[in-house]
Amino acid sequence: MGSETCLGTRGNARHNKRMSVRQLPDTIFVHVPYIRTGEAYKSLRNSEVFIEPEKDRSDHDGALVTKAKDESLVEMETLNFARRYIYNYPTVYVVYSREKNRYTSYYDYTVYVGETNDIRRRTDQHARGDAKARKDWKTFANKIDEDPESVRQYIIGNEHFNKSLTLDIENRLMHYLLGSMNVRHLNNRRTNAQGDYYTKDELDRLFSDIWQGLYELDDELFPSEESIWNSALFKASPFHELSGDQIEAEDAIMKAVQDALSDKTDSDKSKLIFVQGAAGTGKTVLLSHLFCKIARGWNEEESEEEDSQLDGEVLRNATERPAPKAYLIVNHNQQINVYNQIATKLGLQNEAGVVVLKPSQFINKHSKKTAQKRGNPEEPQGKVDIVLVDEAHLLLTQGSQGYSGKNMLHDLLRRAKVVVAVFDPKQILQSAQQWSKEDLAALFPDGQLTSKGKGSGEMESFQPLHYWGDDYLLSHIRLRQQFRINASEPVIQWVDKLAGGANIGPIPIDDGKDENGKSERKPYEIKVFDSPVELFKAIKDKDAEESKQRDGGQQGQGLSRVVATYDWAYNSNPKVEPDTPDKFWDVEMHRDEDGVWRMGPGQVERRGYFDTDDDGAPLNPDANPDYFCHPWNYQLKRPGGKKSLSTNEVWAEAAHTINEVGSTFSIQGFDLNYVGVIIGPSVKYRDGQIIFDKDASKNSKATNMRDGSIDYSRENLRNELNVLLKRGVHGLYLFAVDPELQRALKVAEEAGHGKMDSQAQ
Repeated sequence: MGSETCLGTRGNARHNKRMSVRQLPDTIFVHVPYIRTGEAYKSLRNSEVFIEPEKDRSDHDGALVTKAKDESLVEMETLNFARRYIYNYPTVYVVYSREKNRYTSYYDYTVYVGETNDIRRRTDQHARGDAKARKDWKTFANKIDEDPESVRQYIIGNEHFNKSLTLDIENRLMHYLLGSMNVRHLNNRRTNAQGDYYTKDELDRLFSDIWQGLYELDDELFPSEESIWNSALFKASPFHELSGDQIEAEDAIMKAVQDALSDKTDSDKSKLIFVQGAAGTGKTVLLSHLFCKIARGWNEEESEEEDSQLDGEVLRNATERPAPKAYLIVNHNQQINVYNQIATKLGLQNEAGVVVLKPSQFINKHSKKTAQKRGNPEEPQGKVDIVLVDEAHLLLTQGSQGYSGKNMLHDLLRRAKVVVAVFDPKQILQSAQQWSKEDLAALFPDGQLTSKGKGSGEMESFQPLHYWGDDYLLSHIRLRQQFRINASEPVIQWVDKLAGGANIGPIPIDDGKDENGKSERKPYEIKVFDSPVELFKAIKDKDAEESKQRDGGQQGQGLSRVVATYDWAYNSNPKVEPDTPDKFWDVEMHRDEDGVWRMGPGQVERRGYFDTDDDGAPLNPDANPDYFCHPWNYQLKRPGGKKSLSTNEVWAEAAHTINEVGSTFSIQGFDLNYVGVIIGPSVKYRDGQIIFDKDASKNSKATNMRDGSIDYSRENLRNELNVLLKRGVHGLYLFAVDPELQRALKVAEEAGHGKMDSQAQ
């Protein structure tokens, strides 16, 4: 990187005063070393100005112009335009430093994003005052002392920028950069998503244009939008703009937390707040936003703008309170990894202060220790302020090999003043996670477990709860708006019915249009395939299609995957070796002489999954249309590597897992663009109804007896199907092993298409 000031413009024809309503003005980008920022602004007349081709004028070529004494009128107009909208208008800025990653060929970035009404003053405040008072800016200052070129800044300006718009763009930049794999630290103190304002309708188009411009300047720091959208960190980010229901829920929870930490009546009783909602209703986003807000302190709404500072010294509110001690808990290996990355990137935790934990770790940490220095779940030690539990339906309700307590939720309540638990009973997958009818009646009285209760986002008043021998206060919040499945309401209802084990009606056709017949999104696809081989090929094609949209994208990066019910054997114990030629635990099927797909290899000539021959030449694993074989998740090794994917990593985000079959253990809690679901023989169709056959399942955690006598297999297998069917944002591809179920799905597809054809005539 050189020391030059680089100024560029991006957008539509700014200099044409008769700008169309549909057009947006040019966006200006200034890229300078941070220490020289003030000097650089003074010398814009001697800068390099990059003029990009205008969007709607084919006769305009991009040009790189170096200022000289013989200034042309065009050059002067461009520079005056830049000065005006950088100096006199609100701007957004990105400050960053980078270091070479010792293990990869990429850089690791430390980033700060801000917005200001006066970039010159704000730059000076960061460089002088904040460098003394704040650790993040002190780090930047130390780097500048070592190398003036090591810290740089992008300044972004636009004719349409106003305060609300720049706050929204600032927030979305943080949102996107959190999802960038090369950003290691994002040193920002607040979320800034705004409500409605008169230029809100320009935000999406303008931001996309800004990000594309930044991507063209630095594709390591600013990767393609598509790659960001597919990131698990992006989807769980606290910088999402909350819906009205989510905002109402968050405000109610924040008030409850403040009351619990005050000296008000009943503040000594732990509060339990259940946040309920079906898969895809935004529970995780709400929890992530809430965690970030609480962990950063009570004054997040207070601006960091220059008005809150004087001569570089932060003006402290006399009523400011220290941040409550908050923990985020989730009993899921992949999700704990995602939350750990978010908390670490945002500076909410380090090795000495871990706040993202599995429930057993938290319970052990806040328990009196035995002689063996293990935490005793029956002896809590102190109470933290607040515990936020994502996927609380994954908490154990009985002891296990790694947990010696009786009920994880109870143990959490005894160690926190407030517990906020995201709960969906339709995602309980194991007998050890099931609740008795008596427990559910106590925790969800008056129909709270179902769709009854107040409106979406509204909190019920706290009610006394005497349970487990203790006294608590209990409340509920329900979220109803569907965010994951991007489809029409009839399509969502059809998926709900199939997932719930109801009868199978005609599959609705989604055209992606709103109630006025205007196209508003990509149509949601539901397709039924005659063979698993065809389904797998179709998902790989969709993945490749999505991958092409990513710069340099490769097969497997399009976030489309095949998953299956747990009806084929799998053992994660490395000491247990599968009895297959390929040495994989495989999802394996064959088509018999009658054209019916059966479990197992049949009489296939070459059995197993092989992507290369004995000499290393590539093979097509799906070359035989009558034989299907792909490994279960976490078994294939990375290309050129010796290790397979860790169970802590996000399975669907690794490119090579495109050739694996996922399970609920790898995909629960995560989104896919398109999901292909192989419904194994544990799900059958008899006499017009879906039934669940535990004898056909290989998932012992779902089919084993609770306490040796209680059978939850039907509920667990139904929930397994529910989780798998609801992973796809844009499409659901289906194949069923059970011939009657497969036939019913094909009839439903044909009936749906027939209905559409009759309506069109």
